[in-house]
Amino acid sequence: MEPKDDDEYASGTGRELTRRGYIAATAATLGTGALAGCGGDSGGGGESLTPEVPGDAPQTVETQYWRNWETIDADSPPLDYSASAGAVLDPLPVEFSSEDDPWMREHALMVQRGLNDVGIDVDLNDRPLNQLYAQSWATKGLEAVLSMSTHGPDPQRGLDPNPLLMRRTKGSLSNYDNYYHPNLQEILVEQAQTTEREKRERLVDRAQELFAEDVGALITLFPDVITAVNTEKWDGYVETPGNGPTKDSFVWSEVNLQPRTDDATYVKGVTTSMNSLNLPWAAGGAEAKRLTFVYDGLFDATPDLDVVPALATGGGFVDDTTVELSLREGVEWHDGEPFTAEDVKFTVELYKKQSSTSQTPFYEPIESVEVLGDHEVRFDLKDPDASFMTQRMVRSVIIPKHRWADVENPSRHNPEPPVGTGPFVYENWEQGTRFEVSRNDDHWMFDDDWRAEALGEQAESGPGIDGVVWINVGNIDAMIGSLQSGEIDAIGTTLSNIQADRAANSADIEKMSTPNFAPLDTKLMFSCPLVRDKEFRVALAKVVDSKGFAEDLLQGQATAPDGENPISEVTQWHAETTGYDFDIDGAKDILRKAGYTWDGDDNLRFPNGEAWAAFVERIQPGNAHRRRSELGQPDFS
Repeated sequence: MEPKDDDEYASGTGRELTRRGYIAATAATLGTGALAGCGGDSGGGGESLTPEVPGDAPQTVETQYWRNWETIDADSPPLDYSASAGAVLDPLPVEFSSEDDPWMREHALMVQRGLNDVGIDVDLNDRPLNQLYAQSWATKGLEAVLSMSTHGPDPQRGLDPNPLLMRRTKGSLSNYDNYYHPNLQEILVEQAQTTEREKRERLVDRAQELFAEDVGALITLFPDVITAVNTEKWDGYVETPGNGPTKDSFVWSEVNLQPRTDDATYVKGVTTSMNSLNLPWAAGGAEAKRLTFVYDGLFDATPDLDVVPALATGGGFVDDTTVELSLREGVEWHDGEPFTAEDVKFTVELYKKQSSTSQTPFYEPIESVEVLGDHEVRFDLKDPDASFMTQRMVRSVIIPKHRWADVENPSRHNPEPPVGTGPFVYENWEQGTRFEVSRNDDHWMFDDDWRAEALGEQAESGPGIDGVVWINVGNIDAMIGSLQSGEIDAIGTTLSNIQADRAANSADIEKMSTPNFAPLDTKLMFSCPLVRDKEFRVALAKVVDSKGFAEDLLQGQATAPDGENPISEVTQWHAETTGYDFDIDGAKDILRKAGYTWDGDDNLRFPNGEAWAAFVERIQPGNAHRRRSELGQPDFS
């Protein structure tokens, strides 16, 4: 395929670019400074109009909290961005982390280029990933107008819509973009308490449409999970959505792999190390994933994103706030003690009393737990919770009462060895370098028939592996070298297309790619007056060429949704939603009709005069989710 001329692409009429051509077009439009991570001229260029402020409208509107937020204890948002009548827009702060995905910088440049095309300058900030994610623990608000990051592939994000939708409610600690839509709020609260599946599906469909039509965020991509593995030594890699065949959110590959040589120890290369052996009080990170190989939850998730039995073999809602479960019999903890319902009761009560950090989604809805028999339990919930039997159950980790009952400070406990009932038994941990587990022969996941039912055509029968070893390798280049030399069997992280192709430049190594349910979410700071203007948000959605980016730079290794919908089509909860197609001229037309203008240097200006009064009206509480025409405002073009 021949690349289009750069000028044709810059006009927004062409899309047939190779990856090299795409970057060249971006560089030509943005300049070499932008490719270095710098913003454009911070002055914005040009002159603002003399402000004309009708009636009681203020001349300037600052970023502010527009409503009382129960989850926020702060006098003012951290973002300093104002709107002024007739003024050229200040450069938009846009943040990302190039540590997040191998192509995240190019994605940020694509968004910058779209904004530049409608006359908006951008200040890009490439932040360390830990700083970017730290905002989820500081809910006073985003530090930028746009903040992009990829959600993690935790199974519950594919099993249930709540992890990605409920963060948009006023009570969520993850609502650090200050988004509030009164109709969406009502629907989300109702669906979260609706245990009847069909009724809940209708509500979730409506919630997706409301959010997408409103441009509650930019949901640009569901990037494929790309990695590289040794297929000469192993059969049976399970291509799991969101996780790929090698990451740690699911354990299906590890229980399904069959060795093709005498070496039955499977070695994964990783770039992140564990900080402790305490899963229930892990602060996320590697230990929250790898230690689930040692422990079991009450239910598990299949590669088809169905819920299947784990420590619980059956049961469900008795009424809206009561759940009764039958537990698996004959299960032993790794030290030989029997697993019973007392362990489940103890686990929940300890988590509640000691505020387990990683298990909050599981225990938070539970009012009390009762033992009905050696292998039967009842949960009484505080309120109806539709996701209790999906994401919350799969998120659960059950710990042994006889090992934890005498622990005085569970949050500071480092159990060595960690004892679970899981498919693998802890063997060794060398902090920063190595983690090792061995096979639990008695675990149901190693039963060929059980796996065949759970995995379908991907199931492999045979003796299986002896154990798994995670080796911490310094960087991706070193990991690719270790894979090609046979020191490791697979790369346990995500690669770019180029990296995976380079790794697979060997007869023993194969590139593998699987679809994803975890979106790249570009969050918008809704305390910012510009973002509160729905006319601007719709125009913003139209300047971001998600499909072109997925096809050209990512070479088709991503799904670009038709609308701003965080629920992927690979899940059972996806619904078709309103989309705003890539159209630079269309975006300019929307802005022009809303009263925005351009100066002699093509810099976008805020509306002025009567159009400014209309802008102020549009961003008020109750209006921020309504278009100009819905408010009876004229065409200001």
